Amino acid sequence: MRRHDAERSRVSALRRTLVPAVLVAALALSACTSTVEQSSSAPAGDGTPQAGGTLRTSVVDPGGDLDPVLTASPGGTGVVDSVTEKLAIINDKFEASPVLATEWSATPDNLNWTFKIREGVKFNDGSTLVPADVVATYNRIIGPGSTSPAKGSFAGLLDTVQAQGESVVFSLKKPFADFPVLVAGNNTQILPASYEVGSWKNSYIGTGPFTVKAFKPGQGVTLEKNPSYWNSDKIYLQTVEYKFFKDQQARVLALQSGEVDGLYGEPISSNLTSALDESKLNVTSDPTTGFSAFAFRVDTAPFDDVKVRQAVAWALDRDAISEKLYDGQSIEGNDTVYSSIYPVTPTGLEQRNANADKVKELLADRKIKFTITTSSTEEGHALLIQQQLRKFDNFDVDVQILSSAEYFADGDNAPWLSAPATISYWGSRPVPSQFNDNLYRTGALWNASHYSNPTLDALFDQYDATSGKDERAKIVDQIAEIQWTDVPVVISAFPNTRRYLSKKLHMPYTPGNIDYTNVWIEH
Repeated sequence: MRRHDAERSRVSALRRTLVPAVLVAALALSACTSTVEQSSSAPAGDGTPQAGGTLRTSVVDPGGDLDPVLTASPGGTGVVDSVTEKLAIINDKFEASPVLATEWSATPDNLNWTFKIREGVKFNDGSTLVPADVVATYNRIIGPGSTSPAKGSFAGLLDTVQAQGESVVFSLKKPFADFPVLVAGNNTQILPASYEVGSWKNSYIGTGPFTVKAFKPGQGVTLEKNPSYWNSDKIYLQTVEYKFFKDQQARVLALQSGEVDGLYGEPISSNLTSALDESKLNVTSDPTTGFSAFAFRVDTAPFDDVKVRQAVAWALDRDAISEKLYDGQSIEGNDTVYSSIYPVTPTGLEQRNANADKVKELLADRKIKFTITTSSTEEGHALLIQQQLRKFDNFDVDVQILSSAEYFADGDNAPWLSAPATISYWGSRPVPSQFNDNLYRTGALWNASHYSNPTLDALFDQYDATSGKDERAKIVDQIAEIQWTDVPVVISAFPNTRRYLSKKLHMPYTPGNIDYTNVWIEH
């Protein structure tokens, strides 16, 4: 794999040097008997932070009501993360960093993990956070009938969760050396033991830095600083205004007009941001492990034929995808989840790119007709793929664009999980298991391709049970070969996270999270 046009990337030389190293540290963090102390970071940006002020930001309208247990859309997740908290968060070093847990440790076999719960934390209704709330949160995720997207990360792994004094003990069914990163995943926000799924609109309960002052469906959310927040000294903003827009183009126009103070949190193709005057903004570009998954329903024609899936993969011009969607600021993908910034990556695979001979060899004169379904967030990606495939006589491709609310609707029948061909963005994860367990594992809730391979499932378990780099490298080669050969998901690129910020906004970079700690705005 290679980085496209590295000279054009706005990544500093320091970050390019540090990213692979910190990912190694992230794995070391989860070693058998690790204990992590709370870390603090210096205020971001130049000058002295100013308390107060209003940050105006934007997301694609998540539609309807939000719920920490169920919300799957990128925009909705950002709002929820501003009001609620998890046991840990992924920091700028790609490490699991303490939040509602202050430290953790594991037994030598990585089967039992103990998390000490932070004392003195209050929910925004005045009640005190206790270990029983953590236990109830995870039982809610993995319980019978749960439709939480987080269930896929813990089903088959988490056996029991029990309070033990001021701590919570997670007992696993199988060893998992990177378990702390799972508790930093989406939909793992800690809620009261009495919480009922679907009721968040009645209370907007959470322990986070902000409370909901006003929620107007279709328009936006206004958040106010939580006066009882346990880490309030690190929260400088007084107000955060989330404005809802119908698509990414509208978000760009809002920044261009000065209606909002930044674009961050959701991926935006470079063909939309090219009109921005970057001299008036602080623009950052950071390599990540996130990607847009072009998933095929392998149990539905025409994608029940592996030759069709392989032909689509060989028809795509990945260089053009990187240039046109990401301005060349991406790492080339090869239909596996392994970004080259992971410490262990596959070897020996032929790099796919547009190859007419391969397509002809696989399909001969067959005509393959299908529709790509996606949300407005990935509209540019879908249209570009449609354009590329139509260059071949073998493909007749339509595109269906849905609102974020429609595409990421709750339940198993949501379009992003049920349509024959979909494109969905997966935010950066510090360990590949978070992609493998949700996107490829048999029966996983987010397995949009409905793919099943017992051999692959067993390899995932082997990888999770070990932390040795050499042993993991052998397993990764086997995993990647199956993903590449069966190709239930096409992964063309790992785009950098690009943020377009007003020069008055000072915001540290955190991969895959919305974190307003040490964020401030000049006013």
